[in-house]
Amino acid sequence: MFKNLQTGTQKTVRWPGFAAKATMLKELGLLSMEPVEVEGVKVAPKKLLDALLYPHVALKEGERDITVLRVEVKGQKNGHPHASKVELVDRYDEVTGFTSMARTTAFTGAIVARMIARGEIPERGLLTPEQVISGPRFERLVGELTEAQIEFTFAIEY
Repeated sequence: MFKNLQTGTQKTVRWPGFAAKATMLKELGLLSMEPVEVEGVKVAPKKLLDALLYPHVALKEGERDITVLRVEVKGQKNGHPHASKVELVDRYDEVTGFTSMARTTAFTGAIVARMIARGEIPERGLLTPEQVISGPRFERLVGELTEAQIEFTFAIEY
């Protein structure tokens, strides 16, 4: 799918300073699931951190989230300049109470799990989504997410 890719980047924005703080937590070992002993009790640092931080980052009553995703591709296709863009914008679902983050991640995971269960994804092993979800599989995923009211906008420029 990414044959001849020269440059690829990924950026996630949560709030100003998020990446630096998350990196620091990882470097300190606080994201490890390997239990450590604290006063005779074994505890995974990540589990403790989750318990401590979740009350500070959980949506409060009346707060709503939004998920925004943009993928831009620029390069050559059949020897000619080509650019494509896909955008997704999803918001908290007032009817179900599902957060946008839950909708866009859990729905995607459930759809892909069903595809695997049906034998539509025969590849095995540790693979990234872009290694196995392309072509008709990508179209099916987007179609099922669209049925769940997660909307995409596609733009192609030549």
